[in-house]
Amino acid sequence: MRQLCFAGLLWAGSALAATIYDSIPAPQPPNVPSLGYQATQTSEFGALIQFAGSSRDLSTVTVLMSDWALASTYSSLSATWNHPLTLNLYSVDNSGPNPAPGALLATRTATFAIPWRPEASAGCNGGWRAADNLCYSGFAFTVSFDFTGVTVPNQIIYGFAYNTQTYGANPLGTDGPYNSLNFGLPAGPSIGTNPFPDTAYWNTSTASNYSDGGAGGTGTFRRDTDWSGYTGGVRFEAVDAVPEPSGFLLLGSGLLALAWGGRRKR
Repeated sequence: MRQLCFAGLLWAGSALAATIYDSIPAPQPPNVPSLGYQATQTSEFGALIQFAGSSRDLSTVTVLMSDWALASTYSSLSATWNHPLTLNLYSVDNSGPNPAPGALLATRTATFAIPWRPEASAGCNGGWRAADNLCYSGFAFTVSFDFTGVTVPNQIIYGFAYNTQTYGANPLGTDGPYNSLNFGLPAGPSIGTNPFPDTAYWNTSTASNYSDGGAGGTGTFRRDTDWSGYTGGVRFEAVDAVPEPSGFLLLGSGLLALAWGGRRKR
């Protein structure tokens, strides 16, 4: 008598998170180079990026920031302070000599709890001393936006925006910790690419901030150069629907067992 025993493997499709672009250092350092919006008269800053893989249905986008504000400066007893932040996703307009922001594909605005920078440490000249025994002027942290339901093309231009005392879409008019809030600018991505690593997209009202001295206009979100070695710290995650094992049905012993019964002589 011949017996055949085997294991049945049950598969079920489920949505997994796939990182399609990542320029946030891992592990995250205590602080990173950053752009202060109030200090540089900035309303929006971003970059042209190209995604890796094939998943394009977004789930979350994480942004790396640096806060230089001290709780003691504002006589705050709270561990955090709140501020609305906006992330815009644009198509890439290639109709001109250089890629430019095209149609707005999606935008998200959310209010986040911002951590205060640690108070000054002895021997740090006003900075704070981290666990690596180095002194820093700002404190790196991340915020995450929900972009569920948004599908993106292979390339986009993103723009990160928020209001400060005198800059932004709706300047606040008064001093506050947002004047010491910065967008983190680490090195290039570990996943995905920057097709033009020397460029950024910037809306600043100061002509001399642009590499062309403002010839292309000020106060408009447009292409800028001389940004080699710095890019906005962002991580894009997408929904990656792939089959995965959800359970096993073992019949007999082992994943696949062939048992042959001996012939019975008569």
